[in-house]
Amino acid sequence: MKRSAYTLTPENYNTACDLAGTALLRRIPAASTILQITEDGAWSEFSTGVYIAADFANVIRYTGSAIREGSVGDRVQEQVLRGRANRWTRLMVVPLAADTEEGLVRRIEGRIGTVLRPLDTKRLPTLGGPRRPASRRASR
Repeated sequence: MKRSAYTLTPENYNTACDLAGTALLRRIPAASTILQITEDGAWSEFSTGVYIAADFANVIRYTGSAIREGSVGDRVQEQVLRGRANRWTRLMVVPLAADTEEGLVRRIEGRIGTVLRPLDTKRLPTLGGPRRPASRRASR
């Protein structure tokens, strides 16, 4: 069964920002190209965030997140170098406050991915609270 594709619209971007809650730094309603991000540093001011990638037909292909010393754009560059961004033509970022905890960033990525249903994302982070360490879970 083929699932329906969602497009990268202003409404879907606003929904993604709403899902970030109080961790949202600000809305950046303009889409960027990979070259604008990787060569021109369009997202260089954001070290933490969730990015949404769409193809030439504006279909959402992927959602991912970054928490780093560098920028969210550096994470996109890593995806490009690994060949994972071949279909991406437009990207939008949901920038998060730099001090957002990693677990919350991952949950926000999971929320956004669950709602926008990117076609190429294989696995989304969990939506629940922090997980117990594996050693604790195994000892039950």
